[in-house]
Amino acid sequence: MDSRARTYTIDEITQNYRDELNTVLEPGDQPTTYEDYDDFQLLVIRRLRMEDEALGTTAEVFLLRQGEVCMFERNEGLFRKLPDAYESLADCIEAYHSRNQRILTAYSAEIERLEDALFTRKIPAYFMDLWFDIKKDVARIENYYYRNSLVFKEFNRRHRSKFGETADWFKDLEEDIIFQQGSLTNLKSKLDSLHHYHDSIKSERLNRTIFTLTLISGIFLPLNLIVGFFGMNTPGLFFSEDPAGTYLVTLLLASTVFVSLFGLPIVKLADRWVLRFLLGRYNVYQNILKRLKQANSKYKDE
Repeated sequence: MDSRARTYTIDEITQNYRDELNTVLEPGDQPTTYEDYDDFQLLVIRRLRMEDEALGTTAEVFLLRQGEVCMFERNEGLFRKLPDAYESLADCIEAYHSRNQRILTAYSAEIERLEDALFTRKIPAYFMDLWFDIKKDVARIENYYYRNSLVFKEFNRRHRSKFGETADWFKDLEEDIIFQQGSLTNLKSKLDSLHHYHDSIKSERLNRTIFTLTLISGIFLPLNLIVGFFGMNTPGLFFSEDPAGTYLVTLLLASTVFVSLFGLPIVKLADRWVLRFLLGRYNVYQNILKRLKQANSKYKDE
């Protein structure tokens, strides 16, 4: 910013709207807005910024009057005139938009990392905390872009005749903001899908735990019945007259344990390796590759 540029105090700008102007210029996070007063207009642009532990925003205030564009310097409490009016304003907004875009890209990369962690089943213990933080920030960014698109559209409509050579740029920026809104919608949908998939994995693990407990019960229940049956002090029991009766009962117990432990896993293993891979029942990759080869052959024949 050129320190030699013309500066204005609030009193030099207006007396009638001094209180309103002071309210807008108060330190704090002002929303993006466009205000039209009698002799001047205010354009407040809230830009994104990354802090150490959170997503933050900063409001930048621009004054437009009599063909001039001034930027508010909070440290000095003055409006400083931009050298090239709307062209300088376009440069400032472009810089803000570029930073916002980099922040949005960084969030997209974090979502992809979560997605990779789910697909590789390397889910961190803090997954849901991280998911909620990203979901909250993406929702804030979506509201931010929605507000910006409304204000920027109003600003373009009111000042289009003053833009000069930068008119196309302002129009492109308005379209780019709308495009980024669509990208944010996609990110929210991806986050919702990740949450659903995470719940599915948790449900699968819970089902496995229940299955393990059921399996343990299935092992010990028959064992208790067998031991209780052969432990009865009554005549006529099986193997009671057989010299190898103890061996046979032990073999029966071992067979029961083996069937309980390995019966169902063997069936699942046979389904996975025999039916799917050897018979090609569920080999989706082979089916896709086969279709591609058929399409390529047909294309070459033509």
